[in-house]
Amino acid sequence: MQKNHHHPVGVFMAILNMGLGHATRSLPLITYLQNQGWRVVIGSSGRSLIFLQKEIPGASFVTLPDYNLRYSKSGVNFIQLFSQLPRLLKIIAIEHRLTEKILEEQHLQMVVSDHRYGCYSYRRPSFFISHQLRFAAPSWLKSFEIVGFWFNHYFHKKYRAIIVPDFMQGCEGLLSGRLSRLKEHADYHFCGILSSISYVESPQDIDILVSVSGPEPQRTIFEQKMRQQLPRLPGNKIMVLGKPEREEVQKKISGLTIYSHLNRNDLQKYFNRSKLIVSRSGYSTIMELIELRKKALLIPTPGQTEQLLLAERLKTMGWFHTVSQDKLDLVKDIELAQKYPGSPPLAQTRYTLQKIYEILVTRKN
Repeated sequence: MQKNHHHPVGVFMAILNMGLGHATRSLPLITYLQNQGWRVVIGSSGRSLIFLQKEIPGASFVTLPDYNLRYSKSGVNFIQLFSQLPRLLKIIAIEHRLTEKILEEQHLQMVVSDHRYGCYSYRRPSFFISHQLRFAAPSWLKSFEIVGFWFNHYFHKKYRAIIVPDFMQGCEGLLSGRLSRLKEHADYHFCGILSSISYVESPQDIDILVSVSGPEPQRTIFEQKMRQQLPRLPGNKIMVLGKPEREEVQKKISGLTIYSHLNRNDLQKYFNRSKLIVSRSGYSTIMELIELRKKALLIPTPGQTEQLLLAERLKTMGWFHTVSQDKLDLVKDIELAQKYPGSPPLAQTRYTLQKIYEILVTRKN
């Protein structure tokens, strides 16, 4: 592919900070665009911003306001989420004004937003990345899903195209299922998975790798459960805490090493060397498991209906074992997880990046 050195395309990449998932899946796209000679300015907040600054130290960064959706100990409380809606809409309006200002000041021609609703422009082509075209409500609140659907629909119309990191199967995504179900899909492009770590032929010398992630306070509760139960398991074990703001290694007893954070390069090495991954069932994590063709035990974040739905779907498809956090018995559940094969071979991230690039180039004028 020919790089354009004379007039590099300037793009504003705006990335949601909610866990590290949006940042990790946007990383390969940022790198790909930079390799095409594009000038990328990155906007995010919180842990996601810290993570991206560490991964792409040479890039330009802008701090965007944080959505800061509050979760309770029991997880997502829909009543609580609705009460936060006015504040969320205010932040969306602020980030929209900021986006227009950044485009002007930095002379950028395009916006690519990973789930930041206000990061679009009326004057420049804007693109939106999301696998969540519908919000999953718990069964007793099913009728509220329509509110989320119209919320999405309203904002999606402000973008030239919606890029869905999934494979089209019938009227929905293979992985995301009813989260991405559509009636018509003129401006929705199902491009395949986005993973920031790739498959590398490696010795299988790590028995279990635990990846701790997600919003607080559930991230810490998950970490504590793992600290209690992991020492009961034999073999070589690694736990990564997903705290990019810290750089610590704790060598623990009984074959367990704990890292506060690993850069993508190191994480890629460890993931590839692991026989089995224990993690949340966040969408970005699932895409990584598919890219690496790994076996896994999925433990959804309590109260996050989307993660519960994804984990159940993949269990029903016969790919992965899943268990709820409060019923977790690592010794028993690891044994069950080993009986599941993982995902079948699917098209990898490099094909997705080519497809997204073609959409951006052909739809930008």
